[in-house]
Amino acid sequence: MDIISSSQNDKVKYLNKLYRSRNRRKEGVFILEGKRLIEAALAGGADFKQVFLTPAFFKSAENDNLLADLKLKAEFIYIEESLLKETASTVNPQGILAVVEESVFKGEDFYQKADKILLLDRIQDPGNMGTMIRTAAAAGFDGIIALKGSVDIYNQKVIRATMGGIFSIAIRQKLSQNEFLAEIKNQAADYELLAADIEAEEYHFEHQYQNKLILMIGNEANGLEQALLKTAGSKIKIPLAGDIESLNAAVAASVISFEILSQQLKNNNSI
Repeated sequence: MDIISSSQNDKVKYLNKLYRSRNRRKEGVFILEGKRLIEAALAGGADFKQVFLTPAFFKSAENDNLLADLKLKAEFIYIEESLLKETASTVNPQGILAVVEESVFKGEDFYQKADKILLLDRIQDPGNMGTMIRTAAAAGFDGIIALKGSVDIYNQKVIRATMGGIFSIAIRQKLSQNEFLAEIKNQAADYELLAADIEAEEYHFEHQYQNKLILMIGNEANGLEQALLKTAGSKIKIPLAGDIESLNAAVAASVISFEILSQQLKNNNSI
């Protein structure tokens, strides 16, 4: 077993480059840190390229099943624990990192796969983004569209906040507003287009949701772009008591998403 101990090693240099979003996008890959996320990626059918692991992780019997599955999918690179911790963004990467290929969905393929879609317009906070992806997956959504101006979905903070949900839902990002609006007229023409809007007249629980829909959630500070609001077939809001003017974007997405799920369960007795 050859164990890397130098940060000047070419494979370690490559790994370090992938922590920069520009390099990550160029390569079409992202990094997973820790056993739990890697297990979720395996369960979700992710394509692995490389696995960086410490000798201690490799020798631990409790990791045998995971490593047997990973060995069929990726190159194993053994690295000293101190160097792995120095490279990772988390305090405790648990002795294992993986380089995984992004799942790329084009317009037609994406809409064939996804009936319920959450569209995110310029979401800035990684925690909000990750929470909304996790929530969408839990509420039975099939797809996420993150428009240009949103935080990178493969940012480490976003990935951790999804708690593995990123691997159970189809994702598209860096789509421009105009590109999305063009798709609405073509591939997505049969979807109900919903806008979460604090100025709406209809409450979210009053609306009767269709089976195929796109729920649009806007920027934390400014809401949805006007062009998106104008395109929406329906606008909905969440009732607020007291002096609170608005909800956190991730909370609003959660409230509406689970109302949609609740209605569909009542109507169809299934998710």
